Amino acid sequence: MSEGQPGLGGVVVYVTSHGFGHLHRTAAVLNQIPADVPITVKSHSDLFQGWRERLKRPAALAHYVSDVGAVNPPGDSAAVDPTATIERAIVAHAQAMAGLDLEADWLRDHHARVVLADAPAVPLAAARRAGVPAYLMSNFTWADIYAPYAEKMGPTARRFVADLRKVYRQAEGLFRVEPALQMSWMPRRETLGMVVNRGQNRGDELRQSLGLDPECRIVYAYLGRYGQANLDWGRLERYADRGVHFVAYHGAAGASPANLHVVPSEHWPGGDLIASSDAVLAKAGYGTVTEAMASGAPIIYPPRADFAEYRALDRALRAWGGAAPISSRDFQAFKLDRALARALEARPGPAPFPVDGAEVIARRLVDPQPRR
Repeated sequence: MSEGQPGLGGVVVYVTSHGFGHLHRTAAVLNQIPADVPITVKSHSDLFQGWRERLKRPAALAHYVSDVGAVNPPGDSAAVDPTATIERAIVAHAQAMAGLDLEADWLRDHHARVVLADAPAVPLAAARRAGVPAYLMSNFTWADIYAPYAEKMGPTARRFVADLRKVYRQAEGLFRVEPALQMSWMPRRETLGMVVNRGQNRGDELRQSLGLDPECRIVYAYLGRYGQANLDWGRLERYADRGVHFVAYHGAAGASPANLHVVPSEHWPGGDLIASSDAVLAKAGYGTVTEAMASGAPIIYPPRADFAEYRALDRALRAWGGAAPISSRDFQAFKLDRALARALEARPGPAPFPVDGAEVIARRLVDPQPRR
């Protein structure tokens, strides 16, 4: 990827500051857009290195934050702190709305042709004010996520969610990507297939590079920030006698089990690791779930408390046939016996949704349709 100044007359993309998954999903779309179309990505600067790794075409990067997503308790990205989430979200939203005119001016000054948001709301209002068509791409909105929290917190929180929905409704349209929440309150919905980075099966190369037996079973462990310091890493070694090896981007805090192998992310994108593995051990996030379904790799995953997106992902996984759910306690302790056996024996069918969502959205951004 090459970087430069924001181009004139191109696509401007806003990505939530909540986690790497939205970046990963949006990159799948942007990589389908012809290289001669200018793209500016506006996100938290903490994500810039991720963009450099995931984008395969030129794009300008600019710092911009208008939301906080969900706030996780320290060390546990599978759970949410509802009170902290709403409190921080109210502040971030108010600050972003105060800068609405400045952002609209920026869009006009750069002659933005179309805006894509995954999944912040305020850029949609800025685009409407600037007269630029703007599309939300997501399987949920933050209003859907926040609504259950707000019901328990009182009128201020409920008013915030109502205001957030009004801002979201300023979108030209919604690209509703499966597996998704209904979002029936959003106008001009267009339901598409999955937005997925399709991985390449490099299993033979992976085994050879790690010096593994060609017949061994490989499990891709994508643990993110899920309390890694508290995970019982030593328990993984008991699966070595069964010919099971784990690959990950990070090792254990102390001595790593002999069957846990750390691989470089720049050489092994997550989609390739999923396609090259016999199973996946991860939290159920959109990117991991869709790439697992697209590649036919069963997934072992814990529940995600207080996060509405999880229900849609869990339903899709169970209907697909590659689900191996596990309790949070067993996940933390790496007590994987039953879930691992279920995953390695599973024979899931084809992906339950079309896998061409990225290509469809890229075409729509290059040739945006006016409001009817």
